Amino acid sequence: MRRTSWILALALAAGYIDGLALLYLGGIFASVVTGNLVLIGVAAATDPHHLADPAIRAALATTVYTTTVWAARRLPPGRCLVAATAALCTLAGGWAITHHDPHGLVQLPLLTLATIAVALQAAAQHDTDQPTTYLTGTLTRLAQGRARLTTDAPTLIAIPTGAGAAALLLDHAPWLGPLPAVALLATASVIHATPPRPPRTPEPAPQRHAAYTP
Repeated sequence: MRRTSWILALALAAGYIDGLALLYLGGIFASVVTGNLVLIGVAAATDPHHLADPAIRAALATTVYTTTVWAARRLPPGRCLVAATAALCTLAGGWAITHHDPHGLVQLPLLTLATIAVALQAAAQHDTDQPTTYLTGTLTRLAQGRARLTTDAPTLIAIPTGAGAAALLLDHAPWLGPLPAVALLATASVIHATPPRPPRTPEPAPQRHAAYTP
């Protein structure tokens, strides 16, 4: 239960951050590197002038993601999550400075912070087979019957749920910005830092003494 709660909090946060980046930071994913690489390839092969700005943003997100994961490869998961939360808090400050509606070049540092946050989240899961920022492998294992439906399916549901929450919340309360993701990552940090409860040991059965007979 503790591990499932941790995974779900991270998946919801990842979906929310990607939804925010897609809708408000130039139509670029913060964590879906495959989609960003496809955008770069399409821009290079078709109309580089029309897609130059999205391609630059996609290249920025891809580079920042890769560099962050590499730099955090030796950090323990707890520190990665704390650093990711700090990056989102900084993003929240930038979101407030731009009056909850960033445009143009101002989007670039905010996109960088969002990408750093999800990359640190991915780095925190380097020793798990349940990633929360890229789910193609998870879906493939489920389709092939090599994954457990009870543990992997909730992650697939949490990602679009987090993205949908970003779309709905930011449309009605744009001042929230990345704050829901901050709360989710903080929750994941607390769950990770809380030691698991030791298993209960069965109490020994009372011994029956034979009746004394003189």
